Amino acid sequence: MKQDYQTHVFTSTYTADVSGVCSALYELGGMSVLHDPSGCNSTYSTHDEPRWFDTDSLMYVSGLDEVTAVLGDDTVLIRDVAQAARDLQPRFITLCGASIPHIIAFDYRGVAHLIERACGVPVLPVPTDGLKSYVSGVGLALTAWLERFADPAEAADAPETAVNLVGVTPLDFSVNDNVRVLRETFARAGFSVNCCMAMGDSFETLAHAYRARCSVVVSSAGRRAARHMKKAGGIPIVEGLPIGAAQTGAVLRAVERTLADGQDRSAWDDFENTGRFTVPAGGIVVIGEEIFAKSLAAAVNRLPAARRLGKTACPLWPDEDEGLPEAELIEAVRGAAAVIADPLYKVVCRQGAPERFIPFPHEAYSGRMYRASIPVFTGPDFSVEELLAGS
Repeated sequence: MKQDYQTHVFTSTYTADVSGVCSALYELGGMSVLHDPSGCNSTYSTHDEPRWFDTDSLMYVSGLDEVTAVLGDDTVLIRDVAQAARDLQPRFITLCGASIPHIIAFDYRGVAHLIERACGVPVLPVPTDGLKSYVSGVGLALTAWLERFADPAEAADAPETAVNLVGVTPLDFSVNDNVRVLRETFARAGFSVNCCMAMGDSFETLAHAYRARCSVVVSSAGRRAARHMKKAGGIPIVEGLPIGAAQTGAVLRAVERTLADGQDRSAWDDFENTGRFTVPAGGIVVIGEEIFAKSLAAAVNRLPAARRLGKTACPLWPDEDEGLPEAELIEAVRGAAAVIADPLYKVVCRQGAPERFIPFPHEAYSGRMYRASIPVFTGPDFSVEELLAGS
């Protein structure tokens, strides 16, 4: 059974955890060092990061070579990173890595300590392995950052309507107006957006992440950080993405209820048919990142004339980090009236032969290939009806 999870015949792979780390911390004034020969850094730079032209960031690769890997000599890495830090004066340093450091049992925590002692700049060890998805990387990076720079005691003084938007990176929301509309949606509803983790906000803003009464997890990449803030500061969690008028209303109502009673909830609790392995019978299947997929499926089910058969198939499952096997993914779309998914999933849908395929690009899956076709899907103005009609 394990082989089913590891073998990809028709599907591509999602952005790796190392890119998730770099993406999450890109705008915070730090220096990210990817311990790797260079391949994973090249993938991040050319395919996973769309902000190069608008925003500067310090992204470096260690250039790990064969001799260093075999001998386990970390002195060159420590020396080079410490020297770069003295020259560039970043706010902090993040040390992550790909599969080779993982194989040779690289000591992230120990090396981070030595680099920090050498240059005096805070160093965050983020033990990635290049084998998991960006969901894991974003979660590890944001949690490490919060542990080092945010004070849980500030939760006691949080304004009554303050919320955090957690799990916001271009990998899920691209670089169109999705993040702006997301923030405006909550502001117009009377909520104060304390911080947007971590896109469009500064180091100083995120340092006060605990000044919120609720964490709204808008992508599964933000789940680990939100759970950390709940454990450390008692901040409750709402999971859900405002996508279309009806689902936006559901998310906002869920936040209002959580602010009132302090209980965790999701914005699709009233629909039982958004589970992981449900097989539709002539319904609409949404393939993709969990919170987006469940939110869009719930949005379909909230349509006045809906057949109420919106389902989800999530090949990217963060808690297990293995996802839906290809065979089950193909079975999940078999007989569906329509499938909504990134265009690269069309090859899978040919195997399951649903009646109709509706492309919905996801940057963490197809990279820059379909970026121009990614719609502004956040907020009440997005039309689920037009999406289903193919407009």
